[in-house]
Amino acid sequence: MMSIAKKKSALLTLSILLSLSAPTYAAESSTNADTVKTPDVVVTATRTQEEVKAVPQTVEVITQEDIEKLGATDVYSALRLASNVDVTSAGMAGHNVMIRGMSTNHTLILVDGKRFAGEDTSTTQNVYALGRLSLSNIERIEIVRGSASAQYGSDALGGVINIITKKSEKPSTTVGFSTGSDAINNYYHFDFGKQGKFSSTFDARFTDVRKNMHSGDEGSNYYGPIQDFNFSGTYDLGDNKQLDLTLGYYNEHTKADYADSWTSSGVFQTSKDKKEWYDYRRYDYSLGYSGKTDSGDYMIRAFYSKLDKENKLYNYRDNLPGPMESILGGMYPKYDWDKSKYTLYGIEGKNTMQLNDDHLLTFGAEYRKNKVEGTRLGDGGDNVQNVSQSGNGYTSNKSYSEKEVNTWAGYIQDEWMVNDKLLIIPSVRYDHDSSFGGETTPKIGATYFLSDNSRIKANWGKGFKAPTISELYMAMHRAMGGQTVNVYGNPDLKPEEATSWDISFEAEKDNNFGKITYFNNDVKNLITTQPIGGSYYDQRYVNVAEAEIDGVELEIGRNLDDKWTVKATSNWIDATDKSDGSRLDNRAKNMTTLQLIYDDHDDNGYSAVLWQQWANDYRYDDNDYTFNTTNFVINKKFGEGNRVYAGVDNIFDKKVSDIGLDGMVWRLGAEWTF
Repeated sequence: MMSIAKKKSALLTLSILLSLSAPTYAAESSTNADTVKTPDVVVTATRTQEEVKAVPQTVEVITQEDIEKLGATDVYSALRLASNVDVTSAGMAGHNVMIRGMSTNHTLILVDGKRFAGEDTSTTQNVYALGRLSLSNIERIEIVRGSASAQYGSDALGGVINIITKKSEKPSTTVGFSTGSDAINNYYHFDFGKQGKFSSTFDARFTDVRKNMHSGDEGSNYYGPIQDFNFSGTYDLGDNKQLDLTLGYYNEHTKADYADSWTSSGVFQTSKDKKEWYDYRRYDYSLGYSGKTDSGDYMIRAFYSKLDKENKLYNYRDNLPGPMESILGGMYPKYDWDKSKYTLYGIEGKNTMQLNDDHLLTFGAEYRKNKVEGTRLGDGGDNVQNVSQSGNGYTSNKSYSEKEVNTWAGYIQDEWMVNDKLLIIPSVRYDHDSSFGGETTPKIGATYFLSDNSRIKANWGKGFKAPTISELYMAMHRAMGGQTVNVYGNPDLKPEEATSWDISFEAEKDNNFGKITYFNNDVKNLITTQPIGGSYYDQRYVNVAEAEIDGVELEIGRNLDDKWTVKATSNWIDATDKSDGSRLDNRAKNMTTLQLIYDDHDDNGYSAVLWQQWANDYRYDDNDYTFNTTNFVINKKFGEGNRVYAGVDNIFDKKVSDIGLDGMVWRLGAEWTF
């Protein structure tokens, strides 16, 4: 850990005295892997190691122990009890990832502080991202609620989810298996320990996603095999310097079936008439160099990430009578396809310096290049070419083009210990984007300790979301429902912008703990699609919407003894379209959980979590839904690193098909470490 003791000696003492939670192990990132043992250390909020109770931002840490207690089998299920983080189903595939009611594309998802390539429209960004990450190599998940653009630039309007991966500790092998309603998983974590000056880990995951027909949709989820491989290595250069290498490969070959249904033309179409295949391949590489000095630390890192996507749709209608063949042929061609490539690469660096006893300065810079190519850009990009594919006796011709957007940025932050009760963190960042120009995002946060067991936190800042390449240059033409749907980008789009502030009170006394936060986000220039000339089948991206999202976060709990804890969270959100006063979709007015947690802290004992969740007035497609679920998971431990577990979500089989609540979900699993 970098030398910051002089600056924070009083604050660190207070933080340790306040802490009710057991110590957790934390690591800076893949380019600063020094391991420390302190009460709930986070790095995402300030890009430096800081105590949860000291940092002004509203943060939450989900540890490996928390993940195991929940019997999580993927990252989505690991986040199911995260406060004011909504990871509800997004339909046939993926999940929304919404923090404080902000849209799913307003959450920045990082792995060890690094971005990675992914889809880039308002309806697809982040929807699949967490599902492409393995749980077996996650050491902890850090969540920052509230705008973090002053630290991370675009995409962090609503907050940040940073996945911190495991670092090599000692030679070991972990083997895991799980099965359940959603998928079958087997995974392997190999820690090779330190061999000379080199230490490394390797992870492999093999998943078979089960087919689930959605009662309210046209068909099934995307189901089929997934493989995921990750390597992380560190070479010790001596003198507190090191090189870090990460390699990743993800492969998915899934399909979706369509339910038997009557078409709008009165024709009965069976599930055998139409099938759709999806191929995803992602490649991730990074190389970093880091070091420590007496006054701070530094890091420089280069990274590359590419996602290849291909979609193929087959319509088999040869067995239908002539008139039906004609009607269905008008709705969809016998063969359709789509191909996209998303590439992200860049370089980033930062330096942290202890200026004096009261000031810790962090500054850095980064350069990123985003490139998108494919048929969804059509002829809207550069290097336009005509390409064709054949399948099912049918040839489809499409335009294919590419486009690049470059971004460079610099930022500076000061952690100012004003006195032994007040910490102030001002920061500012400037981003220059080749598509629209520059954007400056300032922020200031403060923590004031009222006493040894209570504090007030406050934050104010600006945030922005740059228009993506697809939103700028898309020219997509797809056959749907007997019509060709056209979606066009808009090169004149402006960034989405937000002004955000929040204020919190936190306290602990004896075995009781609690916090309450009020937050407010005023968002303008929201990017959405709008019909061209009143036609539903012709859409164009525009800056039209403005929204105000505010609410209250409440958390209270009590440690009943050293084994039992009871905890409640309740989040109220008022999310309004300012143009007409209507509520925004995919948000509940209130989400409340009541949790009972047991852990005997015995390597050969048990842990369990029972929780009830209530959702009130969940808005979807101008309808409000109120529902609740009961959930339970239990772990039996057989020594350190060994366990079996079982869990059931939605025990009483509640169903709300419109929002993806499809009934009871069960899972069983086992994990063994050698």
